[in-house]
Amino acid sequence: MGTKYFKIFFAVLILSVLQSCPNTGEEVCDGKEASANIPNLITITPLKQVYSQGEEITYQLIIPSENNYFGDPVNLYQKTGTTDGWYIASTTQLFDGNNVTYVKGSKRNGAENWHNVTYNSASGNYELEIKVKLNKTGNYSLFADDRVDFLGSDKCNRNFIYTNIQGKNADNKIEFKVQ
Repeated sequence: MGTKYFKIFFAVLILSVLQSCPNTGEEVCDGKEASANIPNLITITPLKQVYSQGEEITYQLIIPSENNYFGDPVNLYQKTGTTDGWYIASTTQLFDGNNVTYVKGSKRNGAENWHNVTYNSASGNYELEIKVKLNKTGNYSLFADDRVDFLGSDKCNRNFIYTNIQGKNADNKIEFKVQ
């Protein structure tokens, strides 16, 4: 009888040890994403108070793949394996009614205000560069806070960077006029 209980105990012990070993084929994740607030990653050049109709500006976002934004050194491209970060822009007013040309990156399908910030292996940066010909006259008031998502697998490698447009005013906006 003692041998039977010993065998059962030993079998339960072995099973519990085997279940606690990580699956070497999958990444071990704690379900938490990394996020960072990094100011002034977005630029508008030239940034002026008043533009003439037809002037062109450059809207640009550059994020180095290798950075310390999340506390420790990280290479976003190696960590996530994604070639495109998703930039969620609050600046749709700038793009609506104006001539928009993507120099680097692209418009993301399926959402009006999403853009692909594309990894450039030559520079080691994720890049979005948009030329905007200001055809639409009037006052512009752009909310200056935005987010970029770097999503690896469904469970892991979620990194979010919150940033703003350089030159924002006290109300967190970029304001100008096109006449």
